[in-house]
Amino acid sequence: MSTADETLSLPPAPAAMTPAGFPIIATVAPLATAGLIWMITGSAFALIFAVLSPVIAVASMFDSKRSRRNRRRAETASHTEAVALLRTVIAERQSRWRDEAWQHTPSAHTIVRGGAAAARWRQTDAALVALGTGPVASGIRLGGASAPNEHRELLKWAAIVTGAPIVVDLTHGLGIVGPIPLADALARSVLVQLCFAVPPTDLRVSSETGPQTSDWGWVAQLPHATPTSGRLTIMLRTDTASRPRTAAHPRSEADRGRLLLVLASRLEDLPPRCGTVVWVGGPARAQIIRAPNRAPPIDFCPELLARAEAADFAVTLAEQARAAGLVTTAGALPATVSLTDLLRLGTGPSVTGSAIGSVTGSRFDRASAPPSLDCLIGIGPAGPVRIDLVQSGPHAVVGGTTGSGKSELLTTWVAALAATYSPSQVNFLLIDFKGGAAFQPLGRLPHCVGLITDLDPNTAARALASLGAELRYRERMLSAARARDVTDVRLEHPLPRLVIVIDEFATMLGVFPELHALFVDIAARGRSLGVHLILCTQRPAGVVRDALLANCSLRLSLRVNNRADSQAVIGTDAAAALAPKQPGRCLVATEAGEPMLCQVATTGESDIASIAAATSTAPSLTASSLTAPSLKAPRRPWLDALPSMVTAADLAAANAELPGYPLGLLDEPEHQRYRVFAYSPKIDGHLLVVGGAGSGKSTLLNTLTRAADEKALVQLVVADVESAWDALASISARVETGQQTAASPRLVMFDDFDSVCARWQPDHRLAAVDLLTGLLRDGPSAGVHVVVAVQRHTSLVPGLAALCQSTLLLKLPTVQDHLAAGGQSASYHPSLPAGGGVWRTLRVQLLAPVLSQAPTPPASSLSPLPCCGPLLIVSASPASTATRLRAVLGLSVTELAGTSGPAASALQVLGEGSQMDAAGQLVVVGDAETWQAHWTLLAKLRGQTASGQASGAQATSVVFDRCSLSDFRLLSHRRELPPPLAPGRGRVWVLHSDGEVTRAMLPEPDR
Repeated sequence: MSTADETLSLPPAPAAMTPAGFPIIATVAPLATAGLIWMITGSAFALIFAVLSPVIAVASMFDSKRSRRNRRRAETASHTEAVALLRTVIAERQSRWRDEAWQHTPSAHTIVRGGAAAARWRQTDAALVALGTGPVASGIRLGGASAPNEHRELLKWAAIVTGAPIVVDLTHGLGIVGPIPLADALARSVLVQLCFAVPPTDLRVSSETGPQTSDWGWVAQLPHATPTSGRLTIMLRTDTASRPRTAAHPRSEADRGRLLLVLASRLEDLPPRCGTVVWVGGPARAQIIRAPNRAPPIDFCPELLARAEAADFAVTLAEQARAAGLVTTAGALPATVSLTDLLRLGTGPSVTGSAIGSVTGSRFDRASAPPSLDCLIGIGPAGPVRIDLVQSGPHAVVGGTTGSGKSELLTTWVAALAATYSPSQVNFLLIDFKGGAAFQPLGRLPHCVGLITDLDPNTAARALASLGAELRYRERMLSAARARDVTDVRLEHPLPRLVIVIDEFATMLGVFPELHALFVDIAARGRSLGVHLILCTQRPAGVVRDALLANCSLRLSLRVNNRADSQAVIGTDAAAALAPKQPGRCLVATEAGEPMLCQVATTGESDIASIAAATSTAPSLTASSLTAPSLKAPRRPWLDALPSMVTAADLAAANAELPGYPLGLLDEPEHQRYRVFAYSPKIDGHLLVVGGAGSGKSTLLNTLTRAADEKALVQLVVADVESAWDALASISARVETGQQTAASPRLVMFDDFDSVCARWQPDHRLAAVDLLTGLLRDGPSAGVHVVVAVQRHTSLVPGLAALCQSTLLLKLPTVQDHLAAGGQSASYHPSLPAGGGVWRTLRVQLLAPVLSQAPTPPASSLSPLPCCGPLLIVSASPASTATRLRAVLGLSVTELAGTSGPAASALQVLGEGSQMDAAGQLVVVGDAETWQAHWTLLAKLRGQTASGQASGAQATSVVFDRCSLSDFRLLSHRRELPPPLAPGRGRVWVLHSDGEVTRAMLPEPDR
């Protein structure tokens, strides 16, 4: 560990005292003053002031000396205090640096006594070792003093740290010269530090002649002494004096360069590549006599380690390495091995200690759930490694950081199980919250019943919710057969084992936190139900909780970033010491033994394709040994999402007899089924359908018209201002007066009622809402039910949702519209197809439209234009109306605007000179203002109705053409609302003599 340069400021030295001068002015001033007073006054007493002159001068000199002395004393005290504080700061910096240096390179005595266990096999600079304690440059510089010579001692003390580790770098080569016992003791210290810093997987210890001497026999106990471990090699060899000499170098020139550690009794016995040479002169005296940086010799106290201490350390370290699974005994692990080559090896030692035999010939021997899920996954020190999810599980946890090979491990595991067991024995549900690319090739396996990714949250949520239903289904099957588990022969329909593989388990819980309880339930009941979990995550610590870990006895850990994650998975910190550049290197831990090191096999798409092909042809090869259920496709734990097009055949396949009118399919993932969506007015009450444009509202009403027409009278009211008003008024009148007959409609449907309301005038809108509210309130007692379809839930029809007992939510433009209509944010699906919606929290898909649509609804009622009797026309454009009547009907029309005064007009119109057509019908046209001005004439003409009818004359009718509601009320003196008129259709109001107001149409000229 190198020191960091740091500069501290010295306090300024106290200023030197300057001698005080004689106060001449203070002495002469009183003499001159006394003489001047004597000359003016002539009094001898004034000369007395002259005597005070020397007294004042002497007193001033003594006072000045006292002040300078006090100031000097204060500055000296402040300087001494600042120097003491600076010493404290320097001592603190030196102590902190010394502690950090010893933590970075722990001494051998600290290591063998267990004081540095936390740093075992975690050193980043493994080639740095501490030879002992001595003075080391601190890097602290002092500056800022005006007289640095005064602080020479402080400068010298601050620049050196005593008791610090004397660290050397073995990459430059280290030679130790001196008496053999002392050199051996120092070499033991160096070797202990090196083995403590580097794990057995990266270091090995061997000897050309073998460690046969008693001084170095303890080396054979080190876990690094196996011939298969490590990327560095430490060799012990004997020099010309028959003393051991140690050399460390890599297996290849490209691996970390060359390390060299040599022991010799003479300097000339050292090889030339020893960049650092240490001479050991005594137990407390040693010197670095040569260094790569050509530094001057450094005296220090060597750290000597006894052979007994080193031997005990070797035994303890070997036990720790075996507990961590880092000791290999049968050969070096390969860098990679393919699954195909692994399967060719056949049987091998199982992690659980039990093997079920070769893969060949045993893959499809059983049609029911197998008693175990033993399979090959990789190569270990003793050969192929097998794991059994049933015997060692029933669930597994896989940990590993990014790039360690987690996805490859899961792929190999699933592929190996598929190669060992048939689809009737094991199925896979693959959940990948990294996009699904890793598991995509596995989807071609017939064992795979589903692949869930985070790319479709709605599908993922639906599939995961179905897992609870799968557990209940398996419980019912076991309970009906009184079976103990899925391997029980009493099961009439064997249940395959279901293995749920989850990659990025932590990410999935972040999206669906409520699923943790579900997986805890699966972990608790999965063994007997044949459901197994393989949970994979980067950071197992804190993610997989204890309630779930308690049932996950099989643990696999690839390389992790810290010891806490390693401890959370396999119980030791060995996974944190795995090589970062060796993906697939894995430690497998079970309750039966210590963790086992293995290299996981790699699986390519060609391997998966071969397994899929072999599995698909297996039934034809061994059909005689399979039962009928085994030949079927594996049962999926859930159905696919509802189709975008639902036909009558789909409803028939659901095979459900429900009261009401079938309209589509409901998705019930919790029960693993589709259910027919049927609307029953007597059970469900009034129905409110909310959906945007193109969502399928009109299709639903047409479907309901066809379905209900066979059982009850139905009336479909289209989105027209006239038809909707007429239907609403007539039905409300019948319900209110109790005039419902057997032929009256029992189901009334309004299409896009909110858009119709928006087009009505305010008075008509308020009246229509009152009519609809009364119909919704009083209709059921009269046997009338209503279906109202709206585009969105607005304030145009307040309280509509409260008056309708049932609500169907189809696709809406935004989630805000969905929430306003009473839906939940979780049930909003922006990509719903036409006809898709939500019915009481369940996903529904309506029947697709058919070619033969429902009959065209009846148009709005129109009365013919009166052809007899006086016809008074109130028009917004009298001239054009008169011209049209003359041209189309050939009538003689009198324009009221051409008369000259009310009295003359009355005489003219009522007299013989009035204009009448050939049939004697009087037609008068005027605008509202003109008629209001001739109100007397209007009253006389309308007043003739009663007397005219008595004498046999025709009644007078008033026609309102393109008039506002206020004009109608002004001239008719009626408060009742006339029926609304659709704009652009030539509709008019006709006020008959009996007070009835009907809707008619003026003829249009031919074009």
